Amino acid sequence: MHNDPLKQLWHQYGGADGSEGPVAMEAWRHHRQHAAQRQLSAFGAVQAVQLVFWLALAIYCGNVWWQQPPLAVMVSALALHAYSVAVIIASAARLHLRRQLQPDQPVLQQSRLLASLRMQTAVGELLLGLPWCWLWLAVPVLLVWQAWGVDLAVFAARWLLVSLVAGTALMVALLVLARRWFTRDPQSPRLQRAIDTLSGRRLAQARAELDGLRDWP
Repeated sequence: MHNDPLKQLWHQYGGADGSEGPVAMEAWRHHRQHAAQRQLSAFGAVQAVQLVFWLALAIYCGNVWWQQPPLAVMVSALALHAYSVAVIIASAARLHLRRQLQPDQPVLQQSRLLASLRMQTAVGELLLGLPWCWLWLAVPVLLVWQAWGVDLAVFAARWLLVSLVAGTALMVALLVLARRWFTRDPQSPRLQRAIDTLSGRRLAQARAELDGLRDWP
């Protein structure tokens, strides 16, 4: 996997006779470090944008429930407000951990920090995703109230209640299944792919770059 780029750098630095081998190797390492940091920077930018978005939503929802609208509207605004605060905290924690990853650190230390960031992000995305099994109900309640001043609970109370109960049951079931899957085989390839999916391709690509560095002395 690493032979082709290494050979290209080898010839680029005129090291076909072996005289420039250390220079080519150092250039190759620098290239992979730069690639890993580029992916981490992109990840950090996404987290910063996400933080700003949810901060704005938290302010909006706080303004709604502070005015004491009908109960269903107030509960929906409170739920989205609390969720926005949770996302803000999660994004801030990820940004803090990402800033600890620096290219001048030993590769093993970077790998450990990146593993913590991947796991923290994956678990966070799972926990933040599960509430949408019922939290999605808050969106139409708020939109209908803001657009037409109509309390949706008055016209669809039974539908909202059934959806809330079913969504909560689904959320609990998914959480139990995820916990059992992780405790049974935390190192399974399927679980690692799931972690890569939850944590995002940026962290997966950064891990691949650092793994490449660890494979070479």
